[in-house]
Amino acid sequence: MLRLGAQQLLRYGGGRSMVLGGARTQSSAPEKIEVFIDDKPVMVEPGTTVLQAAAVAGVEIPRFCYHERLSVAGNCRMCLVEVEKSVKPVAACAMPDEGWAQDRQ
Repeated sequence: MLRLGAQQLLRYGGGRSMVLGGARTQSSAPEKIEVFIDDKPVMVEPGTTVLQAAAVAGVEIPRFCYHERLSVAGNCRMCLVEVEKSVKPVAACAMPDEGWAQDRQ
C-alpha cells in the first residue's frame, strides 16, 4: 500500500516560500515527501510518479509504454495499480494526486 500522510501534500512547480532573516526567499530544492509502498516507507521528490516511487522501493511494476525519456502516454494500461482514495485503478506512470496510496496486486 502506498500512502501519503494527511499533512504532507504533493506540491508541483517551484520551491516553497520561506522567511530568512526577515527577507522572503524561494527555496531551490523541493522538500522530499514520505510515501508508503506495501507499508514500506520511501522518501521521494514532489511530483514523483507511482512507478518511479515503486522503483525506489525496489518494487517492479510491469509496464510497456513507459520510458523515462519520453512523455507519459499511459496507453497500454499494463501498469494499473490500486491507489488509496481512488475509486478505480490508476496508471502508475501518471503523476500522483495528493494523498495517494498504492497497493501492488
